[in-house]
Amino acid sequence: MKVLPKIIHTLELFSNDATLEFAEIVRRTGLSRSNAAHIVSALCANGLLEKSAYGQYRLGPRLFELTGGNRQHSQLLMLAERSASGIAGMLHELGVVVGFWRNRRITLAKVQPESMVRLNIADRWFDKSGWYCHSGGRLLLALQPDAIVDAIVSEVGPPAPEAWPEAASEAGLRCEIARIRQQRQVVMQRENGRITSLAVPVQDAGGYDSLCVSTVYITGHRQAGDADTIAQLQKVAADFNAQLIFHHIVVNRIIPSEPTPGATES
Repeated sequence: MKVLPKIIHTLELFSNDATLEFAEIVRRTGLSRSNAAHIVSALCANGLLEKSAYGQYRLGPRLFELTGGNRQHSQLLMLAERSASGIAGMLHELGVVVGFWRNRRITLAKVQPESMVRLNIADRWFDKSGWYCHSGGRLLLALQPDAIVDAIVSEVGPPAPEAWPEAASEAGLRCEIARIRQQRQVVMQRENGRITSLAVPVQDAGGYDSLCVSTVYITGHRQAGDADTIAQLQKVAADFNAQLIFHHIVVNRIIPSEPTPGATES
């Protein structure tokens, strides 16, 4: 039973982080590499963790089943991981899939390829500022009905000028939401212009704008322009949508009644 606290501590690492490399697991648990390897291997063998194609670990489908998830939920996570990996492989930049659920912004997958310039971005299941500071948050917020937008803004407060200067007033927020709804994409810069974030929507099998795919990278790191990057994100989104339709996945019907740690975003 002495190993049980170590197992629990290892799983707790993933309550905020979408993916972790093995070296990070060792560092944050304080375990030896040998002990950490045994624990991670056992968790993967039992479906509580899974290893991505890029050698990173995330919570596995078995944990979602044990906490009330279902087969379609596991399929959604698998498809989200595939889409994020597709973005990472295509753009050689961060790939992120975000979902909208019960007035919350939930990151379902985040994949960072080894070749990209490292970005130190904090992850949270529900970060209030995430509605305004991230392209995926702005996009999913804007694509919801007015009543839901009002409810979210009432709960988290209006955007701070430093988070979204164009939307710091009520009139400005309404104008920005109308613009995003018309364009159905978001291209923005953050960290005083040092970081570029882009997002495009993905409709689920019910035709709802409940998901988006996005990428984040150091401004100027990519030679291709924003339009080319958006076009590549739209290709990933179209494939994601086709798979959701094939599997009859409607997001608000399958995500557990309470958020289960499984992914996050910035």
